[in-house]
Amino acid sequence: MEKAGTDIRKVTIKASDLRGILEYVPIYRGQTFVIALDGAIIAGANFANVVTDIAVLRSLGINVALVHGIGRQLVDGARERGIAISDVHGEKPVDDATISLSRKISGFVAQAIADAFSARDLRCVSANVVRATEVGIISGVNYLNAGKPEKIDFKAISDLLSLGMVPVLSPVAVNRHGRVFRLNSDALASEVAEGLRATKLIYLTSSSGILAGNPHPKAFPVEELRGLVENSPESIKPELLSKCRCALKALDGAHTRRAHILDGGEFACLLTELFEKVGCGTMIYADEYQKIRRATPDDANAIYHISMVSARTQNLVYRPLGEIRENISSYFVYELDSSIIAIVSLLDLGEGAAELASLHVQPFYQGNDVGTRMAEFIEREARRTGFKRLFCLSTKSAPFFTDVCGFAEVSPEKLPKARLEKYVAGGRHSKVFVKDL
Repeated sequence: MEKAGTDIRKVTIKASDLRGILEYVPIYRGQTFVIALDGAIIAGANFANVVTDIAVLRSLGINVALVHGIGRQLVDGARERGIAISDVHGEKPVDDATISLSRKISGFVAQAIADAFSARDLRCVSANVVRATEVGIISGVNYLNAGKPEKIDFKAISDLLSLGMVPVLSPVAVNRHGRVFRLNSDALASEVAEGLRATKLIYLTSSSGILAGNPHPKAFPVEELRGLVENSPESIKPELLSKCRCALKALDGAHTRRAHILDGGEFACLLTELFEKVGCGTMIYADEYQKIRRATPDDANAIYHISMVSARTQNLVYRPLGEIRENISSYFVYELDSSIIAIVSLLDLGEGAAELASLHVQPFYQGNDVGTRMAEFIEREARRTGFKRLFCLSTKSAPFFTDVCGFAEVSPEKLPKARLEKYVAGGRHSKVFVKDL
């Protein structure tokens, strides 16, 4: 293993870098990311920089739980000792010699992580929060000491996160009787992300992500990646298939909406992926946007009745049914079980600017991130259409647009001229927010 404290280069942060990072701070603050580190990354020369990236995340108020692998160290340790091992990643039968060495190597890797964290004044703790059970016999094959999580103490992990600690979980765990099992770290990270309701599951590996015939890693909706895994697994590097399957499992749950596969040997890979619009790896996303569609003339009555509810409380401007019908092409609806539960519109303001308008979620569905998804969708749609700035106006929802959606409050004078004239004539004195696209 290379020295954990080795730096590839000195970190230089420009003011423009900080501005880009700060744009995401309101969105990510208080969120939980589960980061899975392959053993090869911990053994590599860039590991110190990865820890620095994690330190930046912690300084921004982002909770981080870490799951580490031991594959590279296990192979190296077996070679040094002249031991034949039956499995490297916890996916095949694990014999007694392999589990004995895995136990030793896991402790060594956990200490290397703690040393690297201490060098950056970060607090981590090796958390024995996983109880294992045997994989058993599959298709007539006894998997011996290969295990899987039987119970994970998510409350204990959450308590550590609330104390500002980074919990570090090992791919070696015991059952209720103290027997040691080898777990697959990819699968463990997936279960931890799901159980913690983590916003993101991030795999740091020694591969550059999923290419699937493309020159650079790309983003995949869940169903597109699932199709590749099930129908064209040969298009994915073999070492990434486990991560793809585990990412899909996490995203099939109700809470984790994004998974990332990054080359952990790339300098500043975490910060680049999270805080730059292009990123550097593969993002897999649960496509909630499939429930959002452009409105049709048949939706006009439903949009009118939904907006009326909000207009009565002065959250939205009242719009007559005729006006909605006339501008139906600007509306989008969130449809669930054939019912429209939320609406939003995207208006062209001219001068390269657009407005997110008429955002409303039916009361029963408020608090379930539907509004956030609608706002994210409109931002993506505005960017795709070529707009450079996205405005929104609100009298009562300032915290939502600034703290959740990452908009900045500005003077009404920043509005395009025609929209400013309409703003003055309306007399609502709404707050004005903008986001650069």
